[in-house]
Amino acid sequence: MSTDGGGYLLIGHMNNTVTWSVPSSNKTVEPFGHPHWSSEFGDVSVLDFRIQIASDEDFENTKAHWAFRFKNKRLLKNLMILDQGGCPYNFPGVGDISYVKDLMTEEIVSRDFSCSKFGPYSHPIAKIGWTMMNLCLEKPCTSGFAYHHLYPIQVDFSGGFSFAIVTNSSKSSNGATAFFGCDKGKCCACYGPSGGTNVYCLKECQSINGGTITKHASAWFWVRLNPPRKVWEKCMEYESEEENGDSAWYKLVGDRNIPVKVSTRNPTPVL
Repeated sequence: MSTDGGGYLLIGHMNNTVTWSVPSSNKTVEPFGHPHWSSEFGDVSVLDFRIQIASDEDFENTKAHWAFRFKNKRLLKNLMILDQGGCPYNFPGVGDISYVKDLMTEEIVSRDFSCSKFGPYSHPIAKIGWTMMNLCLEKPCTSGFAYHHLYPIQVDFSGGFSFAIVTNSSKSSNGATAFFGCDKGKCCACYGPSGGTNVYCLKECQSINGGTITKHASAWFWVRLNPPRKVWEKCMEYESEEENGDSAWYKLVGDRNIPVKVSTRNPTPVL
């Protein structure tokens, strides 16, 4: 499992795809413990927001895993935004995204995906949906984001997290590369093959292009306050022994964390 350099805090865990009834509390979120959001980090400024989906309660069975780098740090209690940062006036969500990194391949896959739509608009005074999700990240809420804040009545039936690999020419894509949560009362996890770059998920938990839909999945939500510090500031070359006993040289280049084998090397290793 890639952690993209580490430094993440676990702020949420779910063991099924029904997102609307997950409570928040000031207790520590355990990777395989009771499903809930943490309400302890609402006033913390975060830079990265990461979502990990697995087919069961096991990191080894991760099916989709991505991270958003925000253009600007913001308080976690303001995770959901509206009519700004690429999120339209009628669909609040996780916006102001600089780029999306697919942690299954450890590569930046889009710099044009602007908003992970959470659900339809509701007025902030109503304290449901996206507004309540923000409030749950700031202080404990026992019923989740979809219930009336005074009465135990469910008033919202959507709430999900997604990303799509889009380019300048396809910013208006109506589908997603991966999705977790609920849309108009239908809840699921949706994903394509590892490393896939197509649209696999449509509205109301429908699949396309060979995407997988399941109601039984787990998810973990992480945040990072600052970018990871690299030990080496420059390109690094190093020597490694192959399985056949021969020596080979590798280097780390660009945004990739995966070493690339080089046919020739510098006389002196570059650190």
